[in-house]
Amino acid sequence: MLSPSLGVELEMVVARRSDGASYAVEQFFPHLYIRRQARGESASLELAHNGQPVGVAGQRGYSSVDNGFNNLESALGPLGTVEQPGGLNTLHGWIRDEVADVLATLAQEDAVLLNFSQHPAMAIDEQAYQRIRAPKAIYDYWVRERGWSHSAGIDAKAQNGPTTGVPLSKAVQALNVILAASPAFIALFANSPFENGQITAYKENRLTLWPRMFSTARFAADDRLHRLPTRPFAHLRDYFEWMFGRDSRMQPVPYGTSSDYKGAPNMARVVGDPALLDYLRQPLWSALHLQHNNATTVYPSVDHLVFQQFAHFLDARIRYGLHQTPSLESFWAAWQSPEQFEALLEAHLAYCYIEGRAPGANFPDRDIMEGGDVLGASVVIAPSALQCGLLRNLEQASRWVARWPWAIWPALRAAAMQEGLQGKVGSLTVRALCQDVLELAGAGLDSTETWMLAYPEQVLRQGCNGADRALATYASLQGSPNARMQALIQARQALAVPCPPIFSSP
Repeated sequence: MLSPSLGVELEMVVARRSDGASYAVEQFFPHLYIRRQARGESASLELAHNGQPVGVAGQRGYSSVDNGFNNLESALGPLGTVEQPGGLNTLHGWIRDEVADVLATLAQEDAVLLNFSQHPAMAIDEQAYQRIRAPKAIYDYWVRERGWSHSAGIDAKAQNGPTTGVPLSKAVQALNVILAASPAFIALFANSPFENGQITAYKENRLTLWPRMFSTARFAADDRLHRLPTRPFAHLRDYFEWMFGRDSRMQPVPYGTSSDYKGAPNMARVVGDPALLDYLRQPLWSALHLQHNNATTVYPSVDHLVFQQFAHFLDARIRYGLHQTPSLESFWAAWQSPEQFEALLEAHLAYCYIEGRAPGANFPDRDIMEGGDVLGASVVIAPSALQCGLLRNLEQASRWVARWPWAIWPALRAAAMQEGLQGKVGSLTVRALCQDVLELAGAGLDSTETWMLAYPEQVLRQGCNGADRALATYASLQGSPNARMQALIQARQALAVPCPPIFSSP
C-alpha cells in the first residue's frame, strides 16, 4: 500500500539588494553546495549540458532555477504521509531551512528575495531573455519549433506549488476539486499587481503568462491545454485523452528513461509531431535529435507517456511514476475500459500526487512580521496546508464542487486574477468562495496544523492580499514612479521564515 506523501515547489523572485533590479544569480549554486557540504550534508552540484551550474541536489530535495537565473526554484520532498499528522509541520521545517539557506547564499552576491510572485519592474526584451534564460534544450525547442513566447515568463513569474499525495483511484476526483478551488488559491495568494514598473489590470498578473506564451503557438492545442475543459474529468482515461488525444501534438521524448523533461540531455522530436496516443500505436518513428538535429529512430514506450505528463498547463496536474513499465500491448488492452486502464497503472504505480500551480509566491516581509511569528510562519506553508486539508476532506469538497455548474469556475478564475477577493460572477463572489475553501480545508487539518491557515485567514478577514497590500504601499509613497517602485521593492524584501511559537524550543 502506497503512502501518499507531501512536498512543495517554491519559486522565488531574485533582486539586487542595492536597487531592487531583477538579478540573475552567478555563483549561487557553487556557494550553496559549499554551504551544505560544510554542514556535513550529502549534496551534489548539478551542471547543465554546457557545464554551467544549475542546481544542488540534497537531502531535502533539489534547489535549482525555473526558466531563468533570476527565478530560483526549490523542490522539497517527498516526506511524511498525507493521512497522518506531523507531515505538514515537518514540511514547514524544511521550508524554513531552505529559505534560510537561499537568503544566506544570495547575500554572498548582495542579492535578496522579493515577496512578489513576479518581479514588479523588469522589462522583458530578447536580450534580457537570452542572457537570463536557463540553458535547457527544451526551451529552444518550444521557441523555435512550437512557436511559444517563452520569454513572457522571464520576469520571474513565481508560484508556490504544493504537491499532495493521493491514491490513484482518487486522483481525478482530487484534481477536479483543486481545479475548482483554483480561484480561491489565486485570490488568497495573489501577489503580482505590477509589470515593468507599471500597475496592471490584475492582482495576479503572473497568470497572464499562459495565454501570452501560447498566443503565437504553432499548434492550436497548445493554447487549449492551459484552459479548463468544459466539464470535469470523468476518469483517468478521460484525462489522458484530453491531454494526449484529439488535436494535440506530442512533446519530445528522451532516448533513455529520464523523467526530467527540462533537463534530459538527449531528447528527440518525432517527425510529423503526432498526438502522443497515435505515436504509441506504431512500433517505431523517425525523429530528430533536439540539439544537433541528427536523424534517429525512436521506439514508443509507456515510459514516453509517463515522461510527457507535464504537457498541459492547468492550475493543477496529476503527477505519477511507475516502478515497472507495462508493455504497450497490455496498455492498449487495458485502454478498452476506464476501470482496466486504472487497474493497469495501479499495478505498476510508484507514486501519485496532485501538483498545485495556482498559488502565487508569498514570503514573510517586514509588514507581515508585524503580525507576529505565527502569521509570518504560515505564509509559505499555507498553500500546502490548504491543498492537503481539501484532499483529506475530499468527499465533502467534491459535494461542494458539485453544487455549482462547472462553467462558473473559469469565470471565477478570471475574476480572481483581476480583482482578487473583490471579484464576482453574478451573485457568487470570490470572497465567499475563499470562505468555503478555508472551511473545507480547515476541517481536514488537525489541531497541530490549523495555525498554518493564519495568513489566508487574515487575507480573507481584511479583504487584502499581497497584491492589495503592495498597491496600498505604492500609493502611500512619495516621489517619481521609479522612486516609489524602488522604495516598494525595498519594503518587500523577503525575510526568514520563523518557527511558530507553539513549536519553539523553551
